[in-house]
Amino acid sequence: MSFEGRGDHRGGGDHGRGSDHGRHRKGRQGRIGQQRVSHGSRDELGTSGVLAGPALMRDGRGDGRGDGRGDGRGDGRGDSRGDGRGDGRGDARGNGRAEGRGDGRVGGRGDGHGDGCGDGRGDGRGSGRSDGRGDGRGDGRGDGRSDGRNDNRGDGRGDIRNEGNSGSRKPQGGGGPAHGNPQHGAVVSVATAGGAPPTGAMSEVGAKELAEAAKHLVAHDFESAVKVILKLSKAEHARSARNSPKMKEVLSQLYGQMYADNVQIWPRELADLALAMGELQLQDPLAIELLKRIAELAERQVDIFTPHDIAGIVRGFASLGLRTESLMSVIAAEVVRKIDGFDQRQLSHTAWAFAKSGLWNEQLVGAIAAGCLSKISTFNAQSLSQISWAMAQWRTRKDDLMNAIVCELQRKTSEFAPAPLAMIAWSFASLQLKSPPLMTAISAEAGLKIADFKTQDLAHLAWAFANLKVQDQALFNLVAERFQQDIKAALPPELANTAWAFSKNNFSHEPLMNSIADEAIVQIRSLKPLEVATLAWAFAVARLQHRQLMVEIGGQVAKRIEKFQPPQLSHIAWAFGALSLKHQEFMTSLSAHVQRGIGSFKAEVLSGIAWAFAMVRFRDEVLLRRMATDIARDVADLRPLALARCAWAYRLLLGRSPELMMALVVESVKKIDSLPTKTVVNLVDSLYANPPVPMQSSLLEKALAARIEQVSSFFKEAWSVGNQPSINLEQYTSQLSAFGVVDCGIVGTPVLLGQLGIEIPNCSFLQECRMQRRMRGTGLPLPQQQQLLLLQQQQIDFQQGNGGGRAEQFAEPNRDLTLGRLDITIRDKPLQDWVIIRAGAVSPVVAGSSEKAGKWLLAVDLPGRKGHQEPTCQVLSETCSQIFALGIDAASCSNCSSVQGSIQLLSTVVPCLSTVGVLWQFKTRFPSVSLTFVEQILQTGLLGFEHTGDRGN
Repeated sequence: MSFEGRGDHRGGGDHGRGSDHGRHRKGRQGRIGQQRVSHGSRDELGTSGVLAGPALMRDGRGDGRGDGRGDGRGDGRGDSRGDGRGDGRGDARGNGRAEGRGDGRVGGRGDGHGDGCGDGRGDGRGSGRSDGRGDGRGDGRGDGRSDGRNDNRGDGRGDIRNEGNSGSRKPQGGGGPAHGNPQHGAVVSVATAGGAPPTGAMSEVGAKELAEAAKHLVAHDFESAVKVILKLSKAEHARSARNSPKMKEVLSQLYGQMYADNVQIWPRELADLALAMGELQLQDPLAIELLKRIAELAERQVDIFTPHDIAGIVRGFASLGLRTESLMSVIAAEVVRKIDGFDQRQLSHTAWAFAKSGLWNEQLVGAIAAGCLSKISTFNAQSLSQISWAMAQWRTRKDDLMNAIVCELQRKTSEFAPAPLAMIAWSFASLQLKSPPLMTAISAEAGLKIADFKTQDLAHLAWAFANLKVQDQALFNLVAERFQQDIKAALPPELANTAWAFSKNNFSHEPLMNSIADEAIVQIRSLKPLEVATLAWAFAVARLQHRQLMVEIGGQVAKRIEKFQPPQLSHIAWAFGALSLKHQEFMTSLSAHVQRGIGSFKAEVLSGIAWAFAMVRFRDEVLLRRMATDIARDVADLRPLALARCAWAYRLLLGRSPELMMALVVESVKKIDSLPTKTVVNLVDSLYANPPVPMQSSLLEKALAARIEQVSSFFKEAWSVGNQPSINLEQYTSQLSAFGVVDCGIVGTPVLLGQLGIEIPNCSFLQECRMQRRMRGTGLPLPQQQQLLLLQQQQIDFQQGNGGGRAEQFAEPNRDLTLGRLDITIRDKPLQDWVIIRAGAVSPVVAGSSEKAGKWLLAVDLPGRKGHQEPTCQVLSETCSQIFALGIDAASCSNCSSVQGSIQLLSTVVPCLSTVGVLWQFKTRFPSVSLTFVEQILQTGLLGFEHTGDRGN
């Protein structure tokens, strides 16, 4: 059978060779088919932003051990020794050896060890070890390690790589994020489980068993020696015996006897020895040679292996991470041939082993899936989690099987311990299978058992819900509380994945994130590059400036920069940029590293680095010009968001880069139909003032105007002049969100206001607002004069500033300010006044009666914007209050139409869609009042120049 590499051993030249074993067994081949499935390469952190797959970070051995040992040993062994040995073994060996070992073993030990020892070993030891040890060690440690440690390496890394990581992967998952987030954020971890043995135990553990095994080997009783070693492998802290001199002596004896002609070695013994060595994690050179001999003998006899033997031997090799593909190839053929004889444990263990080894073949996976589906009602919690994990590792969606797993979990939820519960959630999330009934059942059971969850289980659970975009605030609160309790026990992948999950799901939990940051600082030197990228991404998305953590991250990356992949460096740089934190050492090191190896950096990565540099005003002109050439050459590879960000970064840092700007605009025009409105807005803003290609820029602006017309049409339909509004708050909020932008940008906003008939105020108003000497002559109260003077001083300070990032530049108080000049007549009563409101100050109207203000003018919160608390909204709400206080009935359209005059407004920020909606509502409510508005952007961190809205576009 030929394999495609999947899971832990992706690619790497290990695409199954298949094996022809005719030289061992008459003409029988190990190949079943030549199907291969190719998979595209995956980046480490998702470019669209999710880190992928949590790292299955620890062995989950604890769960299975108890169950297994007691159950099987008792029942099985007695029968086996009694009936089996007497009846069958004699015949088997005599007859079999004489006529050909194959026949003997099948008939002889078949009858002997099949019926006799068969009832014993088959039912007894079979039931015993199969049920007992199977359940115990198989499901326990099996699921433990398989779900834990193995998973990590396979899916964790895989998923994170996928998006570009997230997390992971991911993080794969997770990415030169669109919003910055890695998509699929799993972080890889190879942690060991079980803990250290008690003091003094190292020399005592296994001494008796090893001495007994050595004694059996001296007597050439290979079978009894294997039984003793298998027993030892199940003992607590058994792995501590693996380095003892006695263990090396026993391995040496085993090796010698496996080449001896006078020693009978049966399939069961080969399987049990491989399994025991896997449990003990024996990987010294002598053990490896012994395993090679086991593989060689097994290949010759694989056609007489029972399902129990098959499950045992593949599990042993997979546990050690040994990918003996020739053996696995012929065994895979036997699995397909004998699949009907596998029970639920053997099915799940076999699936786990092939998935752990990174081996996939369509016929093998199809046979295992069909076998599992036919016996799904017999699967216990551990087996369900193992087969789910295997499907995730194989990246194979067998919908009928996965649906059956959902039904079984719902039926047996109470039987699930935390580890398998979290693992099934993780597996479904890795396959992007969103089953609301499954996640609801898992959430409910996890809530009941949250105190028993370890940090590994919590990380898997949180990652799964975040990756499937399942919003469960109550569950995440429990996870946060429990994770903080055991934070000191958390490994780096668990810290990274948990932080990723909370950020990905937009659950802001500062106490948890601060705890993660504090612990990550302690373990900073142990963090792998992917974990560093995932953590940085998570804190940036959460908008948490944990300066100490970011300082440590910047310093560590600068020192180890050669170990980081280009996408990881791009994500880390993105995080610093998004948080507006300038780490000089990191930026300098990154700049030099990119210059040394610029050929290994793709255009998308270079674009992300340029954007990060711009966000913190780090300017390396030599590097920027080198990057511009490469980006322009491969501009077709840039995602839509990267086009806009790249244009903005170069406009800010270099002023102009004609070749690059032309390439960006031309490519944007080609992709205009697929560009989100937000990207078009950002791109047009970035090209404002000096477009490199006038004709192409004009096409972009026309496309923007067409999309903005959808917004203006919506406002006109919802609020027509002289009529009551035809929309409620819920509908309004939903529609504004559906437009996909918070505002229309510095170029698009004037277009939107122009389409709504809202003109620019006259020049005298602008001069009064901007010039101090004019302000003093208007008769404004002193506090309002001081506000305007402060506004002017901020403009001067901002223009002179040349350091820090955006957060520092916009941190000055009172930057967001709206000034309104009222000149209104209400029933022959004049209302002439100035209304000036700054960000953070709430007008008496909004503070005292927000409900009433909401009835007058509808406003909603948008990302980063405050709805009714926006200064422009407050100015208009206060104006309404003064008008209605003079006797105008707010519910009467004719009363409102009688109000005449003008209102002129100036805002120091681009108004959001909600604020533009408020302007339009005021205009339709008071149609006889001339409403003019201008956005005076003093010097934005987005463009680097002053802009006054121009309706001429």
